[in-house]
Amino acid sequence: MSKMIRYCVLSMIAAAAIMLAGGCGASQPAGHAAIGKVTYKGKPVPRGSILLSPDSSKGHTGPAISASIVDGMFDSSQAKQRLTSGAYRVRINGFDGNAQPDRELPLGQQMFAEYTTTIEVTDDNAGDLMIEVKP
Repeated sequence: MSKMIRYCVLSMIAAAAIMLAGGCGASQPAGHAAIGKVTYKGKPVPRGSILLSPDSSKGHTGPAISASIVDGMFDSSQAKQRLTSGAYRVRINGFDGNAQPDRELPLGQQMFAEYTTTIEVTDDNAGDLMIEVKP
């Protein structure tokens, strides 16, 4: 092998090793994943979405987190952003899960008007948020 080819091969191996090592041991961002359950009239919301935004009126800042609701559960642990402890405004949209693509209802019929509330996220409850949508 010529020196130039050997150099190119070694350079490609080194570059591949650096890219692979970059993914190893990558830590999660600071803060908490938003994980929990959403119910309506005592039953899990079949499909929907949840948005948690820091409540600036209570002095809380930071990123907003959104997640899909599936069978009443939501989990933002794969998101790049994390919750920090403090007050959050919450917006929930819930659907019956009976998809009707021909009627442009990919998640089914809306179960309730967009629901808004507030919650306090702490180190103790961030991984087990329970939200009951009130009619």
